[in-house]
Amino acid sequence: MMQEFEKWVARVLLLNSALALGVSLGLLGEPQSADALPLLYGAAMLGFLSAVLSLKRWKAGLWGGVLYYALQLVSIYPFDGGWQFAVKAGVSIGLVMRFASGVVVVNMVALALLAATAAVLAWRYRAPKT
Repeated sequence: MMQEFEKWVARVLLLNSALALGVSLGLLGEPQSADALPLLYGAAMLGFLSAVLSLKRWKAGLWGGVLYYALQLVSIYPFDGGWQFAVKAGVSIGLVMRFASGVVVVNMVALALLAATAAVLAWRYRAPKT
């Protein structure tokens, strides 16, 4: 049963990274700023390569998936126009928190998929060698 869940997690990562790749190449969504494109393209490629490795059942693919979702987990937008951080690669449903100095957005989809990927990774390390 857990192997089927592992395949599902890898397929969702592949779909999510394909969407991010489409956005970074300008095929989907609104045009991205030139500053954000290298990070977005890099995140999309990380997700795509991680998905392929995960489908081959390599642990490195799961670790890459953890990193891919961790990059998308939190976005920070300060009100003063200072340093901001946001990687919008793939599907996003955010929990928005407004503070006096800015807005923090937690991507709930990335949080759920990060937890699922971490659970599969933990299972892979605990599973007996066959």
